[in-house]
Amino acid sequence: MCIPGKIISSYGLPLPDIALYRFITSFLLLFPCLFTLFAQPENKNYPVQFSLFTFSYPVINPASMGIRANTGIWMGYQKPVNGFTSVSTYFCNISFVPYKLRTSSKNKSVFGFRFFNDNEGAYINRMRLYGMYAFHTRLNDRLKISGGLDLGGMNFSVKPTPTTAGASAFKVDADAGIWLYNKDFHIGISINQLFNSKLQPLDEQTILATHVNLSGSVTLLRTGNMEITPHLLITTPYYSGASFRTCFDALFFDKFMASIGWKAKSSFSVMMGIKDMDISNNKLNIMVSYSASTRRSALAINYLEISIGCGR
Repeated sequence: MCIPGKIISSYGLPLPDIALYRFITSFLLLFPCLFTLFAQPENKNYPVQFSLFTFSYPVINPASMGIRANTGIWMGYQKPVNGFTSVSTYFCNISFVPYKLRTSSKNKSVFGFRFFNDNEGAYINRMRLYGMYAFHTRLNDRLKISGGLDLGGMNFSVKPTPTTAGASAFKVDADAGIWLYNKDFHIGISINQLFNSKLQPLDEQTILATHVNLSGSVTLLRTGNMEITPHLLITTPYYSGASFRTCFDALFFDKFMASIGWKAKSSFSVMMGIKDMDISNNKLNIMVSYSASTRRSALAINYLEISIGCGR
């Protein structure tokens, strides 16, 4: 801190007591810092969005459940690869169409469950569990629309350490969305974390801030041997602004996938995998992704991700 030895007031008169002035100035500068130390800190918490977000759309928008298959299991796993231990994120999405509701070719009701877990070190764990529902109907011969809702909650737990006690907090959470689609494109919008819940297991307060996800995709090229489909995901508000993610998926011979992804001002990723491999009347999908940070900082985290899905 640099305090001038002499300052001129607005009336052009020098302040007579420089020592007193320095004391008052230092106090005024330090007071906000002291207030911050004793004030309740807050942290906005958004669900982790995978670089493989095209394979985890139900995590973002519940209306997308049932798009790939009537019955299926989808799982995703993410882990840093540059030195961080006990840090990982994974989800599991299970969807099914009840047998008694399969009579209509125009409409479809899909039920499901979603489990999401985020470990931050050896002590912090965030776990989410939701029940999900999506209703699909045909608007015309070329266009379908679905609406979805999930309801559940998040448990934020802190394990005890040798010097502090453990604690946990639970809050109800919900998401809702709409999905307009056919085999060549989709447009989706969802409102996430509807209740704007606040969790406070210990001193720090975590806010499940309400935000909007906009997504879209369109198949630009389809030949006998190749398909190219770009995807876009916008999350707003995202902390102090908006988050932009995009990726270009390429499908070769209806089986092999490759993709390049980019998150604005944050990271890029490359992906490879196999799509719709026939196994016992089921379609198996496996995608592996490596995400590298593009930020110029001392803390640049790279991730390895894998997504596995099986449905019919």
